[in-house]
Amino acid sequence: MAKVRKEQNIDTGGSASANMFLLLFISLFSLCSSADRNDKPIIGVLAQEAFQPKPNQSAYIAASYVKFLESAGARVVPVMINQTLDQYKTLFNSINGILYPGGGVSIISSGYQRAAKIFYELAIEANKRGDYFPVWGTCLGFEQLMYLSSRKTILAR
Repeated sequence: MAKVRKEQNIDTGGSASANMFLLLFISLFSLCSSADRNDKPIIGVLAQEAFQPKPNQSAYIAASYVKFLESAGARVVPVMINQTLDQYKTLFNSINGILYPGGGVSIISSGYQRAAKIFYELAIEANKRGDYFPVWGTCLGFEQLMYLSSRKTILAR
């Protein structure tokens, strides 16, 4: 996977709808400069533990998240749980952003949480260097981002 990340800051101002932000997110990367080059963004989608795991099927990614990103022009790669830090760093350096999907796993102690934390910290480091790495959280993913940002449990029923 070739790195095609572009140096650009995205500011939604907190008022843009999810679909409009996603289209902006994807369109900033989608312009191809030559016929033989593919500059479409590569977006990782974080997997999560299966509710009832089977042999060789312990994690999943809902197809709706993949189709959501592909419909806006992105290329999608899975970010599997329970990988090594080096594997996550290699993947981070090969993608342009990540989506933390909704679901039903722990945001405090799970493979999903561990991978999300690693990518969150790598994104913070990259952003400090001026290499903007968007992180999108939907439902559980947004809760995960709140937990990672606050470093404490602030959610209530």
